[in-house]
Amino acid sequence: MLLKEIIIKNYRKFKNESFSMADDITLLAGANNSGKTSMINLMGSIMQSGKTPFCISDIPVKLSKKWVDEVYEIFVRCFDEDVLSTVEMIVHELFGDELSSLKGDLIIPATLIRFKIEYTETDDIRKFADFIMDLDPDNKNFYFEYLFQPTRKSFREALEDNYNKLYARYKKIKSLEGSSSKVQQFKEIILSIYEASIIEKCYFSDRNYIDKVEIDVSIFRRLFNYKYINAGRPLDDQSNGNFKSLSKNMIELATHNSNLNTLLEELPDQILSPIQDARIIEEVRSASVRNLSNTVKTISKASGGNTGSMILDIDINEETITSLLNQITNTKYQYEGYILDEASQGLGYSNMIYILLQLETYQRKIDPLVVNLFVIEEPESHMHPQMQRIFGKHLKKYYLQKKIQGLITTHSGEMVRLTEMKNLRVSRPLNHLESKIYDFSIFKESLSGDITLDTFYDWFYEIGFSEIVFADRVILYEGDTERLLIRKLLTLDAYEELNQKYIAYVQVGGAYAHKYSKVIDFLKIKTLILTDLDYKKGAVTVEAVKESNTTNATINSYYNDSKGTDLPTVLDLYKWKENGENNMFGGLALLSYQGQAEQYARTLEEAMLSKFYNFNVLEKKDRAFWIQRRDIDKLKYTVPNPVKPNEDNPNPDNKYSIRDIVKHTENRKTDFMYSLILNGLIEKMLPSYIEEGLDWLQK
Repeated sequence: MLLKEIIIKNYRKFKNESFSMADDITLLAGANNSGKTSMINLMGSIMQSGKTPFCISDIPVKLSKKWVDEVYEIFVRCFDEDVLSTVEMIVHELFGDELSSLKGDLIIPATLIRFKIEYTETDDIRKFADFIMDLDPDNKNFYFEYLFQPTRKSFREALEDNYNKLYARYKKIKSLEGSSSKVQQFKEIILSIYEASIIEKCYFSDRNYIDKVEIDVSIFRRLFNYKYINAGRPLDDQSNGNFKSLSKNMIELATHNSNLNTLLEELPDQILSPIQDARIIEEVRSASVRNLSNTVKTISKASGGNTGSMILDIDINEETITSLLNQITNTKYQYEGYILDEASQGLGYSNMIYILLQLETYQRKIDPLVVNLFVIEEPESHMHPQMQRIFGKHLKKYYLQKKIQGLITTHSGEMVRLTEMKNLRVSRPLNHLESKIYDFSIFKESLSGDITLDTFYDWFYEIGFSEIVFADRVILYEGDTERLLIRKLLTLDAYEELNQKYIAYVQVGGAYAHKYSKVIDFLKIKTLILTDLDYKKGAVTVEAVKESNTTNATINSYYNDSKGTDLPTVLDLYKWKENGENNMFGGLALLSYQGQAEQYARTLEEAMLSKFYNFNVLEKKDRAFWIQRRDIDKLKYTVPNPVKPNEDNPNPDNKYSIRDIVKHTENRKTDFMYSLILNGLIEKMLPSYIEEGLDWLQK
């Protein structure tokens, strides 16, 4: 049996989310506070006998606030009308009459989680057979729904238990009209009553979760063999070397060995015999019990003399032997004749060994009659990237070889890169109160009809995809000079807010940037695409520039999507940008390139020089002008050597445009960018299209 799908409704940051589970490893990735741990807490609460209590804070705060604001007036009105009948009046207002169901408007929608469990014809389904509701022979799935919600009865009991406290707050509200703090305290008690009334229920159902039959929650829990290693796992380091977590886990693993168990069964008698021969017990009795017994006998006579005599006995069994082994066994490392203790290898290494021991122990407890699920929270803890990569590969191989179904949560880019895209799930916050889960098996399936795009994402997934997964914002840029410029710009006060966000920098040429559209739209990440206008270099007059076409595939592709025209002119692109039509995907992406403000520039370097010298990129200046300006401004660009007179050109003018300068600086672009940054010219030379793009991204 395999867990194939999970649906979560109304739990913490998750309003209504679902994701599929892979047959081997499913990786749930997300930044801190994106909801990964919340998901695991809920699953653990359900599958591990309610070890995690359900609290009012587990209900989405929007729902609980909306509810308490609505019922506040009802509670106050019921107290105003009849204090003696308040409880029944409130219950009636919230639940209706006795015959009504729980689906009233004044009950917070239930927090629920749904499970779809798949079986094959070879699986033994004896423990699940009673839960078949769909008689379709092709539907080999079981469906369960587990929910948290009060009943009429449980709410009445909680209200009665807290009535005096609630009534005391009510009187304070009446005595201090307008006191917002007292009203808030009253609402908090209402919420605590709601929390106390929440009960757990479980159902098996049809595939649509409409026809449902209730079952005992304990029966449901017995259908799972669930193991969870949380991020706060016990590890030894130099400051806590007495914990011996690895040693204890190795003993635990060894207890599943039949040969060892046979030895342990024989060992108690073997240990007891020499203890008796050495008369150890007799000496202990002589030193303690005999003297103490006389005193006890004397005192006991005053209370009836029924105490009895004291003796000492030895009880040695398999459990005491295992406990002894735990105390005397120490994991050590042997290296070139040196013996190193358990804590010597650092937390990362201990973390890795601990997880492997837990997996090995779990693998020996797998039950083919139930759903076996092993969950690890952030296995990359305490590991540097290279170690994460190596361990991640081993984990993946281990799960596949041992045929264990697992769920791993992570915020490590290395772990994401090692996981197949179809096995990736991403939890991303939409805002401070809500998160969404993105199932990349769906995304991968959407690419199946386009071999070129599918191949592109397979390649990109291994290179820079993991950066996008965790990012708050994405910047797609063309080359090294753009990267240097942007990173420096984000250190300025003007972009302080943007610099506090996690930004994914993805270097991609204009020929490929448009291929990122699908993942941008899928993950709903605000993305700035910085690219060059790149019209033909042969256009050296204003009219020729305006009539020219761009060679930039990304610009052409997005313009075509917007206008249905394959080859827009530069003038078309100027107008398209001025009209704001380069803002795409409902405001998710902005395609920013050189516009009219950049005075016919076709590249970043041209735009920067045009901004600094305040003339268009086609205008020519004497060679002496360029040499003088270069020396004064301390910029590293190349001025062409003077052209010598010849028969075809007896009087060369030796005048050069910004385009000529940039062309001759082609191999020194990075030096050029360093020179303007180090000389503090970055703001003076900042092109409008980049400034506008960063301002948009910061909003």
